[in-house]
Amino acid sequence: MAAEPLKPDAARPTLSARVSLLIRGQLARGRVGVEAVASQLHMSRYTLHKKLRQEGLTFARLLEQVRREQALTYLKDGTKPLVEIAEQLGFSELSAFSRAFKRWMGTSPAEYRSVTFS
Repeated sequence: MAAEPLKPDAARPTLSARVSLLIRGQLARGRVGVEAVASQLHMSRYTLHKKLRQEGLTFARLLEQVRREQALTYLKDGTKPLVEIAEQLGFSELSAFSRAFKRWMGTSPAEYRSVTFS
């Protein structure tokens, strides 16, 4: 019995998954920019936005999702100071990270860490 060939869509990750991976890589190096991500995908910024809209997403929303996931991972680790986490996630200062985290989780990062992982 011959194996069924993979459908092209099943073998390749979605654009949003590829963009999320590129965002993670850029966060690790400091700054995240839509231009750099589009360039890495060999497309214009406009095309990237258009294709993400077709998936029902925006670059800003993906960036926020990745930041949220990374924040939870860093907080779970428990060894990084909040200032360092904020910096690694590309926030200009701790207060900006704290406001975003409170929006995502309904509590401050410090409270979340102490209640969830202590």
